[in-house]
Amino acid sequence: MIIVILPLATALSLVLIPVVRWISFRTGKVAVPRADRWHRQPTPTLGGVGMFGASALALCFFALLNGDLHGFNWTLVAASIGMFLLGLIDDFFRLSPPIKLIAQMSFSTLIIFFGGLTIRFFPWPIFNILLTYFWLIGITNAINLLDNMDGIAGGVAMIAAAFLAIFFWRTNATGLLVLSFALIGSILGFLIFNFPPARIFMGDSGSMFLGFTLASLAIARSMQASNVFSVMAVPVMIFLAPILDTTLVTVTRLLRGQSPSQGGTDHSTHRLVAFGLNTRQVVFVMYIVSLLGGASGMALEASNYRISLVLVPLILIALTLLTAYLGRAKVVTTTKSIVEERGFSRLVVDLTYRRRLFEILLDLVLISFAYYVGYWTRYGLNMTQESMGFFLRSWPAALFVGYVVFYLIGVYRNVWGRFYLMDILRYLTAVCLVTIGSYLGLILVDRSGSYPEGAFVFFALYLFLGLTGSRAFFVLLDRMAAESRLNAVEDAVYFYGAGDAGELALRWMQRLPKPPFRPIAVFDEDSHLWGRSFYNLEIIGGLDKLDYQLQKKNVIGVVVTDPSTINEAFGERLKAVCDKHGVWIKILNIQLESWPS
Repeated sequence: MIIVILPLATALSLVLIPVVRWISFRTGKVAVPRADRWHRQPTPTLGGVGMFGASALALCFFALLNGDLHGFNWTLVAASIGMFLLGLIDDFFRLSPPIKLIAQMSFSTLIIFFGGLTIRFFPWPIFNILLTYFWLIGITNAINLLDNMDGIAGGVAMIAAAFLAIFFWRTNATGLLVLSFALIGSILGFLIFNFPPARIFMGDSGSMFLGFTLASLAIARSMQASNVFSVMAVPVMIFLAPILDTTLVTVTRLLRGQSPSQGGTDHSTHRLVAFGLNTRQVVFVMYIVSLLGGASGMALEASNYRISLVLVPLILIALTLLTAYLGRAKVVTTTKSIVEERGFSRLVVDLTYRRRLFEILLDLVLISFAYYVGYWTRYGLNMTQESMGFFLRSWPAALFVGYVVFYLIGVYRNVWGRFYLMDILRYLTAVCLVTIGSYLGLILVDRSGSYPEGAFVFFALYLFLGLTGSRAFFVLLDRMAAESRLNAVEDAVYFYGAGDAGELALRWMQRLPKPPFRPIAVFDEDSHLWGRSFYNLEIIGGLDKLDYQLQKKNVIGVVVTDPSTINEAFGERLKAVCDKHGVWIKILNIQLESWPS
């Protein structure tokens, strides 16, 4: 009977959203295009009213059909209604951030002190209460910030609600399951009109209502796993996409000396567009991140959660590196110099750039993870009480030796995001010294047990893979972004010259934010190169083949990468061939110029 509420809420949403859209136009509640917004045409902004109405009506109909709503947390419902009204008022009158924060704290107080919902992570109640406040307000505003591109916030919220529904179904939490189904159905109907190109936005009434309700539901779930780690890890993984986006926006705006609460086109979604994806591709990427996070949360709830301690960090490391990479994308132009920063912004700059805080924290995870997986592998993909004891006693030593060796070998002297072949030798040397130093230090200092040599062999292997993989990750993404940008260019050209100058020309073009044209093949007079690949471009042949290929392919020109290899007679022949087919010839010429006086 409960499943009926899902199609019921969907049908109600499909009916209400067009009505709300008409009302939005009539009342002037329409978002006009602005420089700090993504949409390019006037769009209604009261979609949240339709979602809330569909959810509320579905719950009322279900109560009439079922006779009661047993197991409901009515305080949660009341607080969610209040958060919806707060967002609706903000849609009409634009409340100041302090006023909204005070109201959000008030509704969170209802949840904590009257609804009986707190995160039980610390042994001290006051810290649990503060953590719950931070969670409820943080996720509410994270969903609000994520509502920056068509279909993103609604889809991510629906995925989170679906995973929560699975948790409630497995624990027989009927009232919470009904609420989750009502949310899923109302969001699904809304997404029909919000998917790119959007015909309506959810507004603050929708984002605050969804964010607060889902955050409350996440901490209302009954724990299945008997481990403290999953108390916070499961909700965090379910809301991984908005958490990463909020972290990225907050840090990058603080670095620019801006308020994290102001609007802008500097979110992870906008940076993915700068990466080379279109709007719909960005939507699906965010959905995949949400699905991975939710699936990881479910793995943490499994009975054998030790396996999840291997899978979840891998996902977190990869997505954190992706978020850090997107943070480099130049989507905001600022003239403010780092040396001009003051106060907290200067502190953040010092920590993140000069003191290499990101690298140090990343290596904390990499060393710990590689060391744990080394023991996990040594003991047959399982952690016994004995192996866990060895791991816990020796883990601090591995961390200490790892940081000392990394510093002495020069791992932290490299420019982050640049990776060269010589770095592999440096990382291999560092890993060998860390492994040998950790093992010898432990057997000399701690004589309480014999540490397994096999675990340290696996530790060395995993640490080397993690160290080189994390440092090469940005290079891989740079290549992918370059290929994506080039493939998006319609005007095609041929390159002439597959030597060092040709490589330099290709690299230069790949680095351009907006390449002027796209190379599709290379020509060279060296017959030994014909038929081979030149950075994914085929070397077709020499000048004789160029005439034939210009008849087949629609290209606009030929780029000569090294003019020093072409004599006058050959140049005349090349020009005659290009003139015959109406294509231009350009010469790549890199030279030094004096600074203007």
